[in-house]
Amino acid sequence: MSHVLGFVIAGIVCLGVGALLLWIGRGQQSKRNLVARVVTSNAGDVARLLPGEPVEVKGVLRCDAPLAGEISQQPCVYYDSRVTREYERRERDNNGNWHTDRRSETVASNKQSTPFYVEDASGRVLVRPDGADLDAQKVVDRFEQAAAGGQTITLPMIGGVSLNLSGEGTVGYKYEEWALPVGSQVYVLGAAQESGEIARPPEGSKSGKFIISYRSEETLQREWGRNARWLAYSAIALAVIGGALIVAGLVSLVV
Repeated sequence: MSHVLGFVIAGIVCLGVGALLLWIGRGQQSKRNLVARVVTSNAGDVARLLPGEPVEVKGVLRCDAPLAGEISQQPCVYYDSRVTREYERRERDNNGNWHTDRRSETVASNKQSTPFYVEDASGRVLVRPDGADLDAQKVVDRFEQAAAGGQTITLPMIGGVSLNLSGEGTVGYKYEEWALPVGSQVYVLGAAQESGEIARPPEGSKSGKFIISYRSEETLQREWGRNARWLAYSAIALAVIGGALIVAGLVSLVV
């Protein structure tokens, strides 16, 4: 009886995971369709659009008072800085044997953004990034090995806190930072505002998307379309497996 219940439970889990993947895939496809539907506007023409109207612009990212990445110190309008400690821990398993596990923990992180301009041949338009789905490029990705006998590292201000890092079993520290650098190309999909700016769509908006990315519109469409297809294929496969498991369990119960 227990193996029958196991088949049924496994089948239900497969169906549930498949439904989740299908839902995520629909979200990816929805973003792709929206980006394909909205016509690119010149930066200088955004002020003529109706408030709340979906708008996309492409151009060079400008800012009069940029931020500085907390690790890279690179001028930018958005950054996500992170320091991860990687360490080893020895533990005894249920059989009494010792083994070493490699683990990691985030010891410092911070995100900041500031309004910026998108500039093209027609002029420029102000973008307020609050509430946006920010897709930034990785500008820092390095690993520093811990010195023999331990290591103490004093970090710059990460999230307003200066840290002295050390710890038993420390292998090293991974430094990562994602940013939207000043002077780089940027793609923005948002909503026109009465002030002539671009910001988050109003509540209840049909599009409801606010995307800022260092990647091109074409690259985003390809990625979202590919993700939607693979998620749909995976959902179908899980539905077939889940259905088969449930049928197998019910058949064995009858037999």
